[in-house]
Amino acid sequence: EDLTRNAGKHAGGVVIAPEPLSSFCPLFAEHDGHGAGRNPVTQFDKDDVEAIGLVKFDFLGLRTLTIIDWAVKAINARRARGAAGLDIAALPLDDKPTYELFARGDTIAVFQFESRGMRELLRRAQPDRFEDLIALVSLFRPGPMDLIPDFIERKHGRAEVRYPHKLLEPILAPTYGVVVYQEQVMQTAQVLAGYSLGGADLLRRAMGKKKVEEMAKERAKFEAGALETHGIPPRESGPIFDLLEKFAGYGFNKSHAAAYALVSYQTAWLKAHHPAEFMAAVLSSDMDNTDKVVGFLDEARAMDLVVLPPDVNASTYMFEAIDLAPAEGGGARGTVRYGLGAVKGVGRGACEAIVGERERGGAFADLLDFCKRVDSTKLNKRALEALVNAGALDALGRNRASLMLQLPEVLKVTDQLAREREAGQVSLFGGGGGGGAAPELRIELPQADEWPLLQRLQGERETLGHYLSGHPFDPYREDLRALLGHDLGDLDRIWAARPQEERRGWRQETPVVVAGQVIGMRKRGDSQAFVQLDDGRGRIECAFFAEAWNECAPLLTRDRILLVEGGLREDEFSGGFSLRARRAWDYVQACPGHAQRLSVQLDLREDAALERFLDALRGHEGATPLLVEAITGQAKGRLSINGGRGVRADAALPGLLRALPGVRAVRLHLARPWG
Repeated sequence: EDLTRNAGKHAGGVVIAPEPLSSFCPLFAEHDGHGAGRNPVTQFDKDDVEAIGLVKFDFLGLRTLTIIDWAVKAINARRARGAAGLDIAALPLDDKPTYELFARGDTIAVFQFESRGMRELLRRAQPDRFEDLIALVSLFRPGPMDLIPDFIERKHGRAEVRYPHKLLEPILAPTYGVVVYQEQVMQTAQVLAGYSLGGADLLRRAMGKKKVEEMAKERAKFEAGALETHGIPPRESGPIFDLLEKFAGYGFNKSHAAAYALVSYQTAWLKAHHPAEFMAAVLSSDMDNTDKVVGFLDEARAMDLVVLPPDVNASTYMFEAIDLAPAEGGGARGTVRYGLGAVKGVGRGACEAIVGERERGGAFADLLDFCKRVDSTKLNKRALEALVNAGALDALGRNRASLMLQLPEVLKVTDQLAREREAGQVSLFGGGGGGGAAPELRIELPQADEWPLLQRLQGERETLGHYLSGHPFDPYREDLRALLGHDLGDLDRIWAARPQEERRGWRQETPVVVAGQVIGMRKRGDSQAFVQLDDGRGRIECAFFAEAWNECAPLLTRDRILLVEGGLREDEFSGGFSLRARRAWDYVQACPGHAQRLSVQLDLREDAALERFLDALRGHEGATPLLVEAITGQAKGRLSINGGRGVRADAALPGLLRALPGVRAVRLHLARPWG
């Protein structure tokens, strides 16, 4: 019926007038559910608002500006006293290391340039000046992407730079003769056909709307103006008008692109010159988004930064760049300390209470000292358990199992102390009088053997959203890498090395077998499933369709270690890779049946090495041949055990043996399940 169905609101649109808006247009007030009106908006849409003479601004709040601000403040705080502070607005726009970073495509966490497609474009375009960045921001969108090959070939001199008319060279030279910006459309009309800039803007709008009658009028005006201004006949100016009309719909606003490119350049400069402060700010900005934190942590490690775990004796609320020499465990390019605010279940108030007390009274000695000193109203049992599981209290006890065992008794004592303080009583543990200070409270803190690896890692996943000190895939990593020759962190290399015939067409696949732990699955109907695999070095989504789904469905359960054979392809949506699965195997189930030999190097000079080795093999008797290379002083000897006196080579056995004192190397030789 063409009637208004609902009231919509622009996310960033702000209308500005010289007097109260109600003097110019009707307003609409939303309600907050309690009857109170808030956030008045105009009842006119954007076109009607402009028609009555008001100005509409679109204010964008960019998280990246906060990241830059945090990074600059951290850099200036760490600079030597008296040194000039960094002024991010005064950066020279010709910094060579920054353009080298762009040209490598090393732009994860760099504003506007972090998608896989954009990183590939950077490697092809090799930008070396600020104008190139503005152009790439503008071109990397549906429609203008068709112009990218011409832009790159002309930039590198592999194609001739041609201009529709010699008068347009000053306008189109920065983009090598390619019409990229709306401003270039306007300038062309101004220079070639004598338009005013206001008239040129109306032409640009008309071209964008593609109204036939309006365009016919503008064409006549353009051709007449070109003839009158420069004597250019319609047979020459007409094709130029057609060219402008074609690109006006694609054209990007250069002033907008330049502003974005400047922010991109600033973030790239920070990444190139101050990587630790930059990545700490990036991680802090997305502390609540686990997937992003995991990706940024991987990038930080790829940049040769060391990321230290959360620690109540060292961490602040946010991620922080710290000064730590390589000999002390720091990174060659910098060190980042995990922020306490990234631990799930620990609120900002608790984090600030911990940091405040540490700054007042020094480092915490043990769990009892920690719980006595930190305000118990800010730190409950759930938060303490989260800190234990995250590893943030590792410095306060023998291990996490001991800390969790101590927690009930410590909380009982500190609760009693808190009640006594509130009641004004003398502590049962304190002195009887004399006005002196009460003796320091001491209780016996019980100890326990550390949890198994999987239990520790599970605690980290629950509190940090990912594994920090290791990965459940680690016990199998060496054997699977020997079998496959790669891990999920090598997918870029595998894709780049694929045969030439597989590179034709964006939908092409390259055959590959990958391994990883199932960390998630989503089903679509009864015949499709999308499974996420993770191996601690990378992630990939595997798509199971039709027959592959029907055959493999029983294997696709969370936390299972899978081998998946399929076709690797670039994912056009995420910018990463995906795999079209054909077959899959459970590694734990497949291992005993495909094990050909287990080789162990054992140093018998280690105390009780042989006894512990034999103890570990009990219960693993089977038919897989066992080859033991024994080291005794100056000599080495080999013992091969075959037949029924060998071992049952289950998937966990190599990891179990590697943890033994005296075991120098373990190699499980496997036949390929996929033939």
